[in-house]
Amino acid sequence: MHKISASSHPEMTKPSAIPVAVIGGGIMGALSALLAVRSGYGVVWFAPDEEGRTDGADARNYALSPLTVDLLQRLGVWPALHRKTCTVSRMEVFTGDVRVDLSATDAGAEFLSVMVLHRDLLTALEQAVQFRPEIQRIRSRPDALFIQPSGAIVSHQQGRLAAKLLIGADGARSWVRQQAGILWGQRDYQQRALVAAFTTEFPHGGIAAQWFDQGDILALLPLSEPHQVSMVWSTSRPMSDIPQDPAALASFIQQRSQQRFGQLTLTSELSAAPLRMMLTESQSALRTVLVGDAAHTVHPLAGYGLNLGVQDLLCLENLWKSTPEDPGALPLISRYERARQHRVKRAQWGLDLLQRLAVQSHPTMSKLRRLGMKLVADIGPLRQFLIRQAISPQ
Repeated sequence: MHKISASSHPEMTKPSAIPVAVIGGGIMGALSALLAVRSGYGVVWFAPDEEGRTDGADARNYALSPLTVDLLQRLGVWPALHRKTCTVSRMEVFTGDVRVDLSATDAGAEFLSVMVLHRDLLTALEQAVQFRPEIQRIRSRPDALFIQPSGAIVSHQQGRLAAKLLIGADGARSWVRQQAGILWGQRDYQQRALVAAFTTEFPHGGIAAQWFDQGDILALLPLSEPHQVSMVWSTSRPMSDIPQDPAALASFIQQRSQQRFGQLTLTSELSAAPLRMMLTESQSALRTVLVGDAAHTVHPLAGYGLNLGVQDLLCLENLWKSTPEDPGALPLISRYERARQHRVKRAQWGLDLLQRLAVQSHPTMSKLRRLGMKLVADIGPLRQFLIRQAISPQ
């Protein structure tokens, strides 16, 4: 295992060091590279191609917050993407016989979120990268990192390069986090996220729907096609209890969703991924920052995951404005750490509390959950507050 070394290295004194090295392919890696270039820095992006993923990424539907949509527009990605998105103006939440409608208009907002498939967002981002010659893409992970206060050496198959800042955007199993020696822990929810796509009998109308029932959280999220939805089902049921026949699974979900969208037809494979909250002792080290899942993961019940990573990048963007000559200066790294740790932990533990309340099946907790939902439905200011948090978690 390679470790980050604080020893000096002769190549560190070369003036040709690149400003930023992004390590990690996928959506967060591409966003990091594009934002660094937009901020005026040259970038080397270590980005292996995504192949053979088994976590349901192709069917995964992201709920992009207004801040994330704004970033995609500023990066020039939106024109190639917007036709493949679905704008959500209302969300329906069910528990037992209680229903709450969360509408963007209640909070004076244009929309709650914009839904987009993982594969469509990644394709648009990678196309945008191809039009930025300031980004050099290397389709492999580095072999080793050597760090000292003045900069970093990244060793890889084609040689070595110097960088002033390393951005670890390489996911929950982050190699950068490991090399940096950043401690981490996790809470295992003892649940899986089951992901699949369905055709619906009735058009979804841009409505996202979510059910809290029997310790499970089921969401049907609209796709760009008016009769297509993406399912995210958080459940502790063993896989042996999940219908494997496509027709049986569709019928089961149809009943669990109270036939909200009519008859369902499975149009993708069913995939499963374990649900865990991953916490780190820090989001940074010498000349290194972590963004996205490399720094934190959350339960998917509110769709915060990608948006929380985008907020990492927006924080970096703001700090770069104050220290443009050195994107990895120690004061900048320290300010990034202070800015992100509190907000990220608050989001993580807030969602953890919601998850605990949502999955409790004790009769008393079920009554309290229904009472809470009725209060949200009846009290306008409370509903507006929840909508604002859903739109832009801070």
